[in-house]
Amino acid sequence: MEVVDAIKNRYSVRGFLNKEVEKDTVKKIIELAKMAPSGVNCQPWKIYVVMGDARDSLVAEALSKVDAGKMDKEEYAVYPSERPDWYKARQRAAGFGLYKALGIERDDMAGRLEQGRKNYEFFGAPVGIFITVNKALGSNGWGYVGHMVQTLCLAAVNEGLGTCLQEAWAGFPQLVRKHVDYGDDEILWCGIALGYPDEKHRANSFRTDREDFDNYAKIIE
Repeated sequence: MEVVDAIKNRYSVRGFLNKEVEKDTVKKIIELAKMAPSGVNCQPWKIYVVMGDARDSLVAEALSKVDAGKMDKEEYAVYPSERPDWYKARQRAAGFGLYKALGIERDDMAGRLEQGRKNYEFFGAPVGIFITVNKALGSNGWGYVGHMVQTLCLAAVNEGLGTCLQEAWAGFPQLVRKHVDYGDDEILWCGIALGYPDEKHRANSFRTDREDFDNYAKIIE
């Protein structure tokens, strides 16, 4: 697949087929992701994959905690405490657009909560991936890890797979640490659902918009 096609075809998949992903395929994707650039080649990321019984055990405990309202304390602010109007507008558009595709009305809080709960099932994906950032790095280091994550997502598209980046897992740093044993010098950034997209799933008919060029870019000559 051409790189341009992979970029255009990548989207957040929230419905997956009940189809196994081969371990070698997962490893191939991660090996490609490590080719992403990072300042002084520091590569400040770690990647943890859960499949099979390991995935199911984590999902079961996460759902139990979600249902009991027992989230962990986040190790970083997923959302800014003060959200400018442009941020709130885009956030609302993304959320309401997804709910519309799923047939969830705006006042259907139970439906919205149930959809949010699906994060902790990886939306049915057979593979869950967790990304950590080394605590020694400042905000620039998070950018380096972002390079890697995007490369991972594009590599997945090349294999006919889909992904969904899940900052929702930032609400369970201690639970994830228990299951994957990441180090004290690492901070959990996000989870990634990985699997074969279910093209018939209603959630997968939704696509977020992108800003017009002049709203975010300027060419100076």
